[in-house]
Amino acid sequence: MSMYTDSDSAQIGITILFSIVIIANLVGNMFVCLVIILYQDMRTPMNILLLNLAAADMMVGLFLVPQFILMQFFKHPDGMTGTIICKTLTGSNIAWVGGGASVFTLVVIAFDRYYAVFHPYGRKRKLTNEKLKIIIPASWIFSVILNIPLFLIIDFDKHVDFCMEHWSSQWLSKAYSILWLFAAGIIPTMLMIVLYSRVVYSLWFKDEENNPKNTRQAVMKVRKRVTKMVLTVSVIYGLCWMPHLTIYTLNYFSSSYNYGDVTYITSIAVVASNSSVNPFIYVFVNRKFRRKIKSLLCCVSYSRN
Repeated sequence: MSMYTDSDSAQIGITILFSIVIIANLVGNMFVCLVIILYQDMRTPMNILLLNLAAADMMVGLFLVPQFILMQFFKHPDGMTGTIICKTLTGSNIAWVGGGASVFTLVVIAFDRYYAVFHPYGRKRKLTNEKLKIIIPASWIFSVILNIPLFLIIDFDKHVDFCMEHWSSQWLSKAYSILWLFAAGIIPTMLMIVLYSRVVYSLWFKDEENNPKNTRQAVMKVRKRVTKMVLTVSVIYGLCWMPHLTIYTLNYFSSSYNYGDVTYITSIAVVASNSSVNPFIYVFVNRKFRRKIKSLLCCVSYSRN
């Protein structure tokens, strides 16, 4: 029996919930990756960032499976074997690496939208494939560094049948939880709020009397559509991740919160769902993504026949 519920029915419910969310995650993000990889006209710098975001989201979903689904059916080994499995699979460490890369990518996208609107002709600020060769590895390096402490301190606790964080001192655990709250929550969320506030004001509310409509109308339409899509993704990220990061931090400051309560598990499920919804946002908001996915599905259907 896992530590996070004493009820068989609740355990079954949690398993079903995570199964649905993670299947949607893997299928949806796989289609996003295939569309961008297979169709050359989709390999724009912005879409390459979305490809990186999809890969990060798939990592979140894939590595939540062992902790919240597979552990319901297999007995977790203890000892050195249990420790290794905890650090690599059942502790969800790699899932959080995906989460860190995801938020880094979202902040880069926010800056790209800002520069596209306020400095459209600035070559130094323009997102290029050469810059992506630096940005994308940087997103993963940032995330790995952020998660190194987790790989060092997480271990399997046979008394609760769960992978737990075992810190050498209380102040270290508090400091690390605050680091996560700011690095993956407060700072990126505030940056995105400031950048997108200016972008939205400029695109939708600013007086355009001095702008020639015949030359700007098509460009503005594209910018608005792309901004709607990535703004929606960013807002949903903040709504889904901030509760979990807050609960994770409070866990080390208050005895009212712990890994075993319903609030914690719910916050993890919300984080997992965040990684699942992005493909549906692309399809709903972006007609080009919608057409390409339809084309891909038609190709798959035709090849089967």
